[in-house]
Amino acid sequence: MKIYGLISTVEACSYTQKNKRFDKEAYYGFCSDLMSDTLMMNNTADDDMRSDTVLITGLCTQQAIRAANILNIEIILFVQGKTPSTQVVDAAEESNIMLLGTKKTMFETSGILFEHGIQPVHININTNHHPEYAE
Repeated sequence: MKIYGLISTVEACSYTQKNKRFDKEAYYGFCSDLMSDTLMMNNTADDDMRSDTVLITGLCTQQAIRAANILNIEIILFVQGKTPSTQVVDAAEESNIMLLGTKKTMFETSGILFEHGIQPVHININTNHHPEYAE
């Protein structure tokens, strides 16, 4: 899905001015407010997959920008009407990350994007700490 289609589909707006790449394709999505969980993508998804991933989060801070930068994620979609501060927008623009925002919830946003072909990024869960997830 092209970013301009994503923006239209979830009724999003763009907060960054420099990094508007509306014709970029997004194939994957990952939702989390915990950047420690987001960073687990480093162990499971390759650089190409991560650069084609939209990070969907309610965490509207520089921590989200730093995590996306580490993972080579180029698009962050803030949910629930969260608006980034000027410092967050500046950090995103310095890191060449496009910031989008929607008033929809994370659950609704994820469902809509999944219905439109965005695939989930699966992360490996450490079953030593979560034996209930062991196969």
